[in-house]
Amino acid sequence: MNKSHRLNFWAYFGGTLRCLGVSLCLAGAAMAGEKPLTTPAKADPPKTEKEDPIKNIRPVQSSQEKLGGQLVKTSDGMRDLLEEMQQNFVELQSREPMKAATGKLDDLGTKKIKAVVDSLHRARREQAEAKAGLKDAIDGQGVVVTELGDLLKMLKREIAPATSQKVLGQAIKKQQEALEKLKDTRATKENLEGKPKSALTEEEKKALQETNEKQKEATEELEKAVKELKEQAQDLKSSDPQAAQNVEKALDKLDKAEADKKSNEAQNDVNDNKTRAAEQKEQDVLAALKEADKELAKSTDPTSKLEEKIADLKAAKEKQEQALNETKNLDAKNDKALADAVKDQGDVSKALDELKKDDKSLEKAEQQSNQAQEQVANNQTPDAQKNQEQVLKALDEAIKKAEDQLANAENQDQQAAKLEQQLDKINELRDQQQGLKDKTDKAPADQAQSLAQPEKALADQAQQLAQQADQGAQPDAQADAKGDKPESAADALKDAQKDMKAAAQALADQKPEAAAAAEQKALDALDKAAAATLADLAKTDPDAAQNAAAQELQNLAAAEQQVAQDTGKADAQQAEAQSGEQAGLAEKAEALAASPALAPEAQQALGQAQEAMAEAAQAMEAGQPGQAQAAQAKAMAAMAQAQQAQGQAMAEGKPKGPPKGPPPPKAKGDEHESGVGQFQYGKLADVNNNAWNVTLPPKERAEVEQAVKNKMPAKYARQIRLYYQNLAGSKAEN
Repeated sequence: MNKSHRLNFWAYFGGTLRCLGVSLCLAGAAMAGEKPLTTPAKADPPKTEKEDPIKNIRPVQSSQEKLGGQLVKTSDGMRDLLEEMQQNFVELQSREPMKAATGKLDDLGTKKIKAVVDSLHRARREQAEAKAGLKDAIDGQGVVVTELGDLLKMLKREIAPATSQKVLGQAIKKQQEALEKLKDTRATKENLEGKPKSALTEEEKKALQETNEKQKEATEELEKAVKELKEQAQDLKSSDPQAAQNVEKALDKLDKAEADKKSNEAQNDVNDNKTRAAEQKEQDVLAALKEADKELAKSTDPTSKLEEKIADLKAAKEKQEQALNETKNLDAKNDKALADAVKDQGDVSKALDELKKDDKSLEKAEQQSNQAQEQVANNQTPDAQKNQEQVLKALDEAIKKAEDQLANAENQDQQAAKLEQQLDKINELRDQQQGLKDKTDKAPADQAQSLAQPEKALADQAQQLAQQADQGAQPDAQADAKGDKPESAADALKDAQKDMKAAAQALADQKPEAAAAAEQKALDALDKAAAATLADLAKTDPDAAQNAAAQELQNLAAAEQQVAQDTGKADAQQAEAQSGEQAGLAEKAEALAASPALAPEAQQALGQAQEAMAEAAQAMEAGQPGQAQAAQAKAMAAMAQAQQAQGQAMAEGKPKGPPKGPPPPKAKGDEHESGVGQFQYGKLADVNNNAWNVTLPPKERAEVEQAVKNKMPAKYARQIRLYYQNLAGSKAEN
């Protein structure tokens, strides 16, 4: 297969999957946006401003309409994808799932989402229908989220074999063409086999030359494919060991079949007019290529692999049941029935020979199957039946074991999804609490009461989250046995709820300073809840945890960026007032640095950022914004290093372990002149649409610029990983 075509296909389908992923994110966000509306708070003391309930529903309705449009666009994109695959080089194992997916997206985008929007519109338009409309909207949105998740999972499974299977596609195609040409030459040119070259006619010479050229092309394509597969196997060992194993198995198939040797020999045989021998060798090469292609088609997803394994085990069981039934009813005088029974038991042995490679417990079953085959052939049917029954028993045990593993894997996937959703909700709640604290910091005592009800609503959300986290918590037997069980997310959320409740009471009592202190404690508790959730996610799904940790790094860097901008505008008194927020970010960095989801180098760099943040907080508390800015610059540089390290570790599939060697060296800054340093990094430069401009000494400025030069934000790690894999695949062309 042409590599450029493969890269184009990945880019196209990757875009479609990302669209579907965006749709799922929109659905989840919309659902999260609706839920607070289902628990309207009790009436509080009169507010200075009357709240408009409609404005809380309208943004959610808008997001739903956006989601519907996104789904329809994704469906259209998938139809284009199917047409492109059909016109070019990809043949899916089944086109029906893809067609069904487009229909499902149309149904979601035009019917189910429309029903949700109508329910929200009804809730917004008719006050009496507000509660019922919101309930219907939330129920409908839950269905959308579930169906989108299932659809995305199915599509990923469907497309994986279709893409990997085409690595040898061009070699197979060329070998088929060569074989067909050879067969045509033998059929149209009679008495050609073994004919002396001196006796060949010009037409026969031309036919043999053309046949030879076809086999030469097939040989060259095979050599290219083998070279590419070897490079891919090497490159995938670190990023995707299972995929690398599939490639190595494919190479092993070609090696054992001596495909390369036979392909060259076939070319020589054609040249020597030994067409019969050449045809046999070309058939052998083609068969080996197809067997190798099957190895590449095998899924690398653990859940899919278990499903495939169960299907293979059940197929082997059906064969054994059939063979056992034949043995029981065998007429020893019927030669054909005897031959069939021996052959069918041999098929069971072949199936077990493959299955035992992944399940050593089936080695004995294979031996028993071989014995049964011999016993059937020797008319020892009672002994054969005993062995056949033992094989069935072993297969039943293997099926049950695999089904248990599959159930555990699916539960693990579900648990990981819940933890990711929990982390998102905690972060959203923290953002809301931070925004409310900012208002509390600025509120005069006589106006603090208006903030009490929003604070109480946050406390209710924290309580609900704590209950959900408690219900979904997985027992940690090792921690329980050691007696050093860390604080759980549920416990931290309960602490946050208490602090929020205390803050609400202080606001109601017109004590904004006490409320702000309680709100800061709530923020600290939410940071602990997020760290605990991330730690649980790392145990359940390390890859998902890495992605979540990368996003946490991004959010933390954006928050530090905002504090740094505020510090640059602040005088001594204002800097002192903002020191609490800087200290809070330092605590959040400390908690995140301890997360096992971060790469060791990222942990080390984030630890340095935390120290600089704490230093900045102390300077701000002392009313020294200039010194605080210098410390913030160090923090930003260290966080940029942490983001780079995390993104690189994710892209390379780097194994975790203790950091080796000293920290990354700092730039000397010899090439920089004094003046204004500028820091721009991903989203960090988007705050207020300005870059961060501060006056820094040359050394600190160099550290910042060196740390962020040519970096890619960690949130793009998956795209980076895919890019590296595609780049590795294109090396053979250069």
